[in-house]
Amino acid sequence: MEPGSMVSAVRSRRVLCGTEIGPALVVIREGKVHSILPGSSGSTGDDAGCEVLDVGDSLVMPGIVDCHVHVNEPGRSSWEGFWTATRAAAAGGVTTIVDMPLNSIPPTTTLDNLQDKMEAASGKCFVDTAFWGGVIPGNQLELKPMIQAGVAGFKCFLIHSGVEEFPHVTDKDLHTAMEQLQGTGSVLLFHAERDVPLLSEEDADPKDYSTFLNSRPDVMELEAIRTVTDLCLHYQVRCHIVHLSSAQPLELIQAARQAGAPLTVETTHHYLSLSAEHIPAGATQFKCCPPIRGAANQEKLWSALKDGHIDMVVSDHSPCTPDLKRLDTGDFTQAWGGISSLQFDNSRCSTTKSSEASEHICLRSVSVLDVCQ
Repeated sequence: MEPGSMVSAVRSRRVLCGTEIGPALVVIREGKVHSILPGSSGSTGDDAGCEVLDVGDSLVMPGIVDCHVHVNEPGRSSWEGFWTATRAAAAGGVTTIVDMPLNSIPPTTTLDNLQDKMEAASGKCFVDTAFWGGVIPGNQLELKPMIQAGVAGFKCFLIHSGVEEFPHVTDKDLHTAMEQLQGTGSVLLFHAERDVPLLSEEDADPKDYSTFLNSRPDVMELEAIRTVTDLCLHYQVRCHIVHLSSAQPLELIQAARQAGAPLTVETTHHYLSLSAEHIPAGATQFKCCPPIRGAANQEKLWSALKDGHIDMVVSDHSPCTPDLKRLDTGDFTQAWGGISSLQFDNSRCSTTKSSEASEHICLRSVSVLDVCQ
């Protein structure tokens, strides 16, 4: 080892290496992992030539990459800004976030707006930060310049996004965007819900969670994903379904993949750990879009995750100011739809569902980097 090198090491009886957890010594040189000495080798640090921090049974694992985070700066930094969001990420074991193109003002839908976003983040980030661009009606000529500037890919909505400055796209817009993205290697992310005819419930109580849940049925995701799979197969542009809440489209997704669609899908921690049956009346802190569904649906999401049919788990961290959650009225129909959970990412690895399943969540969270490259 070179004299004067900045070297340290971490020892644990539980180090995640690939898909295995066991005792090892992790040697770090100049801020990067230099080597991993498994088993008892290097247990005193002599082999590494450095002092060792022994963390006992604490899990040592790669930092999580969370590719679905709404930071909201510039423009809505009262909801969340880079200074607090990236500190929350670090507290949750997240070492890289990818920021969504909304709900900042301006949204990240042009090269100029991307530069505004990067300037807003400058000097405020405690973890590595990347950015998604957005696809909205009429911005197709901005896509390639944003790719050249380094965006990880693009996101679009097939339904109202919740903010006026980020309108949803039509089928025509999607074909135009796909033509621009062909051959670029970029990826298009879909908020996969579509409006469908619904029976009105005039007497439904807005404080009852079922009122909100019934307004966003599974078929909205199913029909949207049908559109996504058709586009993905036709254009062979990488597509990604964000925050899948319903298990019903999983067969459609699998069929498209088997037919050659370059399609990936994520779900979130809250769909895997919360269920509609346990959401109290007026508890609008549980509102998100798509909605948290029932326990039977949740079990199917877990099975799909463990079988590799769902590629990754993300936070979909979407904060707002407390007044927008309408906690005073408990009105699910008027409350902002988003859950703040970035700071809890790593804790879910030891508390969610079961030890076997939670280790799987850790592995899937780390694998999220593949989508951003």
